[in-house]
Amino acid sequence: MAERRTIGQILMSFGRITEEDVEKALEHQQEAGGYFGESLLALGFVTPEELEWGLASQFDLPYVFPDPDSIDPEAAALVSPEWALANLTLPIMKTERVLTVVVDSPIKTQAVDVLQARTDLTIELALASSSRIRELIRQVYARAAAQDPGERPSPASLSEVFSMALDATSKRFGISTRGHRAWAWYEDGGRTCRRPLEGLWNSELQELVSPAPNDEIGDALRATWSGHVNRDGMITPIEVQFLADESGSEYLFRPIEAFAQLQERFPPPAAGILSEIRLLARSGSARFLVVTDPVELGHDILPHLPTLMLDSSWRSIYLTDPESRAANHAFSVELPMSEDDWAAELDSIRGFHFDVVTVDLPGDPEKWLQSALDIAAIAFVRWTGEAETRIAHEAGIRWELKIEAQEGDRLEWSLEPLHG
Repeated sequence: MAERRTIGQILMSFGRITEEDVEKALEHQQEAGGYFGESLLALGFVTPEELEWGLASQFDLPYVFPDPDSIDPEAAALVSPEWALANLTLPIMKTERVLTVVVDSPIKTQAVDVLQARTDLTIELALASSSRIRELIRQVYARAAAQDPGERPSPASLSEVFSMALDATSKRFGISTRGHRAWAWYEDGGRTCRRPLEGLWNSELQELVSPAPNDEIGDALRATWSGHVNRDGMITPIEVQFLADESGSEYLFRPIEAFAQLQERFPPPAAGILSEIRLLARSGSARFLVVTDPVELGHDILPHLPTLMLDSSWRSIYLTDPESRAANHAFSVELPMSEDDWAAELDSIRGFHFDVVTVDLPGDPEKWLQSALDIAAIAFVRWTGEAETRIAHEAGIRWELKIEAQEGDRLEWSLEPLHG
């Protein structure tokens, strides 16, 4: 049996690195530890894609670029989106005896062993970049959640679609008409959702939007105005644009509520991270440790994470102590001064069945963490370096959300599995 070539030998054979690069990378590995490939990356000798391709060659695995449409839904359904994201491992094809799984590392044996034990199938590996796998997971499971099996979407009322759009904190949504057909659309986590509209949609539009569109448009083919949507007393300021010709018309609605000001104050993460957090929230496995740099950023942003990450329809509560400044525009509860009284207070709050809890409490988290997490299935807990992450992991928190302030009022976000 031929001896397996090293990653260095493979990359050298294709002219990607030199012997001198190998020597420098080995020196770096001795000083910093870790894998040889990590040293190549740290020194900038190769790109992540080149390293992954080299690893695929080393282990005689295919290096793939799968398209979401090519993923076998039955294979993907074997694991939850949370498990797939946490392990960066996605089943992509299933036959009677073989399950093909795409991973970001050929030495990721633990996740593969779990799949093999769970399915009793032979596992064949394919390699892809971690960024590509993340994108696949987001698209595959978002598509599965949005599908209406076996049918085209049924017609919806305009008020129903408006509620979906505003609950998803969509930055824009609209109505399109062509002849006698009318449908509404809205953006949700990077994808566009569409629903055909019921026949009385225009009457609903005049009641939902003020000023009434018919009064603003008249006989014009173009119009722009500011107004608001009234959903049973819930007022959302919007900007409206209208276009029309002989074939149909287009309405475009852009919310201009306080959410836009909130986004300006706290620039949200990239669409990918946002989609992953929403995917985890929908799966019911969304408990996040929030670590910020500087620490003060955590006090300011934590109460607003449900609005920034999810949407305004999710009922959230912000828990803090009397010495911290209560959050503006976020439903807040200050716990009593004495930690001995917190258990009873948290127990009374649990009865309200909130969707989301954000927790910013001092002291020893072992005394209050589990009680706070019991308030809601979705939780964002501010964490400092003073407490061990082991405590959070034992309490059921599986994700770490890092937010770092950058120059120019930018924020750098990252989402990674939390290891105990």
